[in-house]
Amino acid sequence: MFCREHRKGFTVLELLVASTVSIILLGLFLTVSTLILDAWGQSRDSLSSNAKARIVLDTLTSDLESAILRNDPGVWLACDLLDTTGNSGRWDSATPQKPTGDDSLEIDFDDPSLTAEDFRFGVAGTWIRFFGSPVDASTTGNSGDVNAVAYQLIRRKPHSRSSAADESYNLYRSIVRSDYTLEEIVEDNGYYIDEFDGNSYEGHAGEIISPRNDASLLARDVVDVGIVFYELDSADQNRVLFPLVGGPKLFRVPQDGMPSSAEVYVRILDEEGTKQISAYERGLVPTDDPDFWWKTVKKFSSVYSKRVQFKTGKL
Repeated sequence: MFCREHRKGFTVLELLVASTVSIILLGLFLTVSTLILDAWGQSRDSLSSNAKARIVLDTLTSDLESAILRNDPGVWLACDLLDTTGNSGRWDSATPQKPTGDDSLEIDFDDPSLTAEDFRFGVAGTWIRFFGSPVDASTTGNSGDVNAVAYQLIRRKPHSRSSAADESYNLYRSIVRSDYTLEEIVEDNGYYIDEFDGNSYEGHAGEIISPRNDASLLARDVVDVGIVFYELDSADQNRVLFPLVGGPKLFRVPQDGMPSSAEVYVRILDEEGTKQISAYERGLVPTDDPDFWWKTVKKFSSVYSKRVQFKTGKL
């Protein structure tokens, strides 16, 4: 009678099969994990961009809804499409940098092939300023107070960040106290809305053209901001007042028209876009493509818009 000896351990073939199965399972696990992390990152970027857009659009449209528009010789609202970076005196230049001139201007709203993702409002966006009654403005305590308000896009390093942080594109919202606003309206006939008092940017008045600190910083990573003004034609249809293809880059109310509504646009970079543009503007991306900046921005940004209806008022 023979006793069969019990086998101990695994054969080489069994070990190979087990290893192969383990590698396949590990690969599947890594693939799924990568997809989940990518989806989470995209969702996080989207939520962050949406939150910034909501803050910017809600604040800007709320301010514009309080704007005072009068049909008299004064200037009650002014917009400039900035095709240079020197307006505020606080723009930190880069080499290479955001394209200037026509490369950063695309405003043909009659072209059906263009969408909001294609719109470009100048190298420094649209500089917007007007008189209104923002709910969070510093006032004199009197009812009916009026404040000078301005929005401007500036590339600079926010002071609230660490010294090692890179420059970013930031949207500033400046509000002037009502007593200073009224004083300047009377004395200077326009409070830096249209005509500027030489090169003096000092005091509260200077905040309209040159925000001095982060107290007026509304949102970071805003790489473009624009506004389209409409008026009603004889058939009660919206017609673009500003900007027009080949038209002026300046708009003044009421001289250039009395808008009935406007559409506000804001383009916000996601986290990956911020990294890509920062690397490019530090010269870390070797490329000869003159449109690389905008190609990268379009890939890693989102455009948000909101409509606002204007009301007339008296000062």
